Amino acid sequence: MTRTQKILSTAALAAAGVSGAAQAQDTAAETEESVAANLKQLDAQLFQAAFETCDMDVVTDLLADDLEFYHDRDGLSYTTADAFIADVKRDCGGGKRVLIEDSLTTHMIGDFGAMQHGRHEFHQVMPDGSSIAREKGVFMHMWKRDDSGTAGWKVSRVISYDHEGIE
Repeated sequence: MTRTQKILSTAALAAAGVSGAAQAQDTAAETEESVAANLKQLDAQLFQAAFETCDMDVVTDLLADDLEFYHDRDGLSYTTADAFIADVKRDCGGGKRVLIEDSLTTHMIGDFGAMQHGRHEFHQVMPDGSSIAREKGVFMHMWKRDDSGTAGWKVSRVISYDHEGIE
């Protein structure tokens, strides 16, 4: 919804005698909650596809073509989705990403999209199927609304930092 649409929507609520401020707050909170739930699912799909199932169609569908990826060790690591996907394809399998429970937050960024922030661990999968945590870090993903894919959202910016090994 554009800024103009929001203003007109609020005016229509007021004209109808509905408490605009209360109604707008309830609608905004519901929208942010539904967006957060949706992006949490997309985040899980992205990392499962990139680390475990090696489903590059899913990875491609969830990344903006102009993806920028910043890493605390490497600086600006990728400036296109294609470059990132090539590395993911080469390195996929044998690992998984585990989101740290209750660390994920989502914040709306106007009409553009939403920022997701959280902590995660990267695990090495052993031959018996068990996994060992090898590294932890913090991430920030900027998701933009984008109807060109099946999800309606794409990751456009990634900042991955505070990496450290786990012993």
